[in-house]
Amino acid sequence: MKITKKEKEITMAKILKGLKPRDFEGLFISILAILILNLFDIKVLQSFNEFILLIFIWYFVIELLIKNIYHFRLHYIYRFTFYFLFLLGILTTYPIIDRFGFVFSPFLITSLLLTLLMSYEVGITAGILQSLMISFHLANFVIFIYFVPQIIFMNFLIRNINRRIEIAKAALFTSFLSIIILFLQPTYFNFYNFFVAFFNPFVSTVLILGFLPYIEYFTRIYSNIGLSELANMNHPLLKKLSIQAPGTYYHSIMVATLAEAAAERIGINSTFARVASYFHDIGKIKRPYFFVENLTNTDENPHEKISPFLSHIILEDHIKSGIELARKYKLPLRIEFIIPQHHGTRVQKYFYYKAKELDPETSEEAFKYPGPKPQFKEAGIIMLADSVEAALKSISSSNYQTIKEVVEDIVSGVYNERQLDESGLNLRELELIVEEFIKVIINIKKERIKYPKEDIQRVVQVNDIQ
Repeated sequence: MKITKKEKEITMAKILKGLKPRDFEGLFISILAILILNLFDIKVLQSFNEFILLIFIWYFVIELLIKNIYHFRLHYIYRFTFYFLFLLGILTTYPIIDRFGFVFSPFLITSLLLTLLMSYEVGITAGILQSLMISFHLANFVIFIYFVPQIIFMNFLIRNINRRIEIAKAALFTSFLSIIILFLQPTYFNFYNFFVAFFNPFVSTVLILGFLPYIEYFTRIYSNIGLSELANMNHPLLKKLSIQAPGTYYHSIMVATLAEAAAERIGINSTFARVASYFHDIGKIKRPYFFVENLTNTDENPHEKISPFLSHIILEDHIKSGIELARKYKLPLRIEFIIPQHHGTRVQKYFYYKAKELDPETSEEAFKYPGPKPQFKEAGIIMLADSVEAALKSISSSNYQTIKEVVEDIVSGVYNERQLDESGLNLRELELIVEEFIKVIINIKKERIKYPKEDIQRVVQVNDIQ
């Protein structure tokens, strides 16, 4: 069957209509990368070959990476940060190689920053692609052989670090590796290159630690080092939470304990899970006494005096308030995303059933949180930890079977509500999470030895003397 010219035009129009600006980002970044490489020595034919190579790699490797690393789906700033650091790496690395030699180049900086801010896979992909483009442009694949092992090795060493000193340790090991690689290239092995190659990773480390806080502040993409600093209980928001909503503060600490243990068990970022848990309910600062954990036994519950519809609006408002505070205090973007996601689109069942008593026609939709559902694993874990912690108060027994049944019921309930569909958590991971929750709760609920009265008095007296 012959396709007419009009049909071809219609097909092409449909294809063009389906394209979005996002589809051209790779093309635009590839052009910029080639322009940067040719700023100092223009080679028209070689530039064309480099462009074809980069486009091929970009759409078959980078785009695949962007689709599979969840960070890039969360917010456009992750992609733009990746593009910026990738191009900046070429801009700073290539001129130094061209003028002073490859041992002087700060080739580690881009890949290490991306590993710290996003993931190991993102960091090594950017580093290898930069190395390939530069070595191809200079027609010197010794550069590629020298760069790539160090990029892979040092990025692997720093992939889960929480302290600055661990970067220094990684730099030391990478320095020894650089000497070994250089030794295997007799043409380039001399005392001068030996000295520079050894100290290059240390200089890169100093620059990374200097740039990192600024990148974190402006992009709101935080490394584990930045997250560990946020976990300081002297943070203004956490201090305010502890004073104005002490029950919520204690609840957040408990959620953090559960979430960190579960995240560590399934091999995801436990530091982020802990820190995000501290801040997940900061919106409750606005109206703390509308949340039961902040009421004492003598306090009257304010919800008894208002309609369940108004109660729903007030409770839902803590999400909006939390997002506003997260933006005001420049908290990491992923923590801002956790605030609405840890409730997902669940129904406030207590107020829903109360409303149904007043009006049997009341819809569940009217009492749902706005969502979205958890979009990544840490968000899913915090949703589960939040629900389990709320149930802890109803568990008076330290019996293993009782605790196991309660935790399994809660996790099954959340799963059956389809709240975890977009989180990436699978059934095996949920089983491990349940096991870890049970371990933590049993340790919390473990009964302490009851001292006789005379022993208690003796302990008090000893403490007074000390």
